[in-house]
Amino acid sequence: MIRALAILACLVLAACKEELADRPQPVALTGESVGHYCQMELLDHAGPKGQIHLDGMPAPLFFSQVKDAIAYLHMPEQSHAVRAIYVQDMGGTATWEAPGGWIVAEDAIYVVGSDRMGGMGAPEFVPFSTAEDAKAFAQMHGGELRDFDRIGVADTLAPVSVETENDDDVAARLHALRHKGGSE
Repeated sequence: MIRALAILACLVLAACKEELADRPQPVALTGESVGHYCQMELLDHAGPKGQIHLDGMPAPLFFSQVKDAIAYLHMPEQSHAVRAIYVQDMGGTATWEAPGGWIVAEDAIYVVGSDRMGGMGAPEFVPFSTAEDAKAFAQMHGGELRDFDRIGVADTLAPVSVETENDDDVAARLHALRHKGGSE
């Protein structure tokens, strides 16, 4: 009986090691790292970022916001098998300007609905490696704690209202362009 349990334990550990060996390691951000959607340099944007490693792709897709990375997973255009998803830990000594190290996205605890905006100025899912750090952040910034598997399509792909200070100016310029040349 003890021998059978020892063999079973070895098989379980071997399976875990194989799964970890198949998972690509996170890639550090550099000055050349750009967001998948915006194609802007990620180091120019505050807040946590995400990266997704896809089967058959030599480099990860980087995202300016964690919310964008999770939204990507829900999109029908996403056709490659996902090998790994990483997000930056906002716990410990991390700051909005200097997010923490990479953690496995599925293991993170997220604060959804806080008052903090992500790198592209839209609402963000703020990831933490510990529930204690997530709770402390939510007490300061609002929002609710969620596990990765409790973030659904409606959370990620819902329209975002972004108001800018120059909405009236943009509307006036568009009106002027439509009416340029005297035609109504």
